[in-house]
Amino acid sequence: MRERLDWKGTNFVTDPLWGDNGKGKIVDLMAQEADIVVRVNGGPNAGHTVRNKQGEFALHLVPSGIFNPSALCVLADTVVVNPTALVDEINSLKKAGVTIDAGNLLISKRAHLIMPWHIERDKLKEIARGGNKIGTTGKGIGPVYSDRANREGLLVGNLLSPDFEQKFDRELLWQEKLTSLMVGNKIVYDKESILDDLNKAKDTIGPMITNVLPTIRHYHDSGMKVLGEAGQGFLLDLDRGGYPYVTSSHPGVQGFSLATGIAPKDVERVIGVTKVYTTRVGEGPLPTELLDEVGQEIRDKGKEYGATTGRPRRCGWLDIPALRYGTQSGGIDALVLTKLDVFDSFDKVAICVGYNVGGREYKLLPDADNEFMMSAKPILKILPGWNQDTSSCRSFGKLPENAKKFVKEVERLVNIPIQMVSVGPSREETIVRNF
Repeated sequence: MRERLDWKGTNFVTDPLWGDNGKGKIVDLMAQEADIVVRVNGGPNAGHTVRNKQGEFALHLVPSGIFNPSALCVLADTVVVNPTALVDEINSLKKAGVTIDAGNLLISKRAHLIMPWHIERDKLKEIARGGNKIGTTGKGIGPVYSDRANREGLLVGNLLSPDFEQKFDRELLWQEKLTSLMVGNKIVYDKESILDDLNKAKDTIGPMITNVLPTIRHYHDSGMKVLGEAGQGFLLDLDRGGYPYVTSSHPGVQGFSLATGIAPKDVERVIGVTKVYTTRVGEGPLPTELLDEVGQEIRDKGKEYGATTGRPRRCGWLDIPALRYGTQSGGIDALVLTKLDVFDSFDKVAICVGYNVGGREYKLLPDADNEFMMSAKPILKILPGWNQDTSSCRSFGKLPENAKKFVKEVERLVNIPIQMVSVGPSREETIVRNF
């Protein structure tokens, strides 16, 4: 397969399920033709793994388009930024020979800053939940988005304000009071240390901070290739996901529109990336979860450990009802199927084609309701495996017959075209079908 894909207009890459399905690889691949790549939600809780000729990288804030030196990468207003983590990531990429400066990375001045108190509040809140914990990454994402909704907190652009220290002092005083209330005794943050870290971060990212919306709009209105990159997955959407086991932002096309000002109707194609099996990190229902040696085999062969936290991912058979819900509600009109090669040595594989809930069969998840999903018993369709290596296949016709049947069955069940199939982590290990 060519490492460059011919596509046009504004495209958006997201995940219809619970995240971790390989968006980073697909964005990296498509970005070789992009003019601008926009990360639209989340923060360092996202982990996008990219492997190309420059090496293997786990990206958390920097858009996965950064490996195309001709593309402009943007962190939108709706992303939350840990400045120290971002600078560490930038420096790590630079050491690997990746060019990053204000010419190819812009950061919205309206994005919120993740501060040490957000991380502390995140951890304290999770402890307080006890047995009802959500399973957050502990990166401060929920608290900073809460502050954003409350019209509080510090913005990235505040770093450049002449009165930044006064703004910082007011915020510090409030956050110390808030954290002290949470723990029941007085909490004092190290002001000088935090300010020192922020000033060091500003030295690197200061020239990159700007109002990004006019730039995004210019690229779109000029007919250039705009590529959006989501964090997490649609079933973790704050409003349409399985609340409260969700993230604090919007991974679907709705989130792309909020981040860029580009209406969903003006998006050429929304691409959903999903694996040939289903995974989830953290708490919440996973109807097809395999708590046996098969689940462990999938985890081991698929290397299903979080790029951000290192936590083992929960694994199960591909969940068609959930996938259909995510594609329909998330505005997805094309699919990419990843990690087909993980099943290369399986004698048989299964697909969940429906749920049995209270004696009634469901072909579609009616709502991302936790109680419904927790009570759902998967109805499985067993398919024969192919017991043959697929990682060297570069066209759909070269795949083993049973592998082709598996892909076509998923396509039939979801009723959305599968335009790419990934058979390995590298760019070239990708099969393109009518893209």
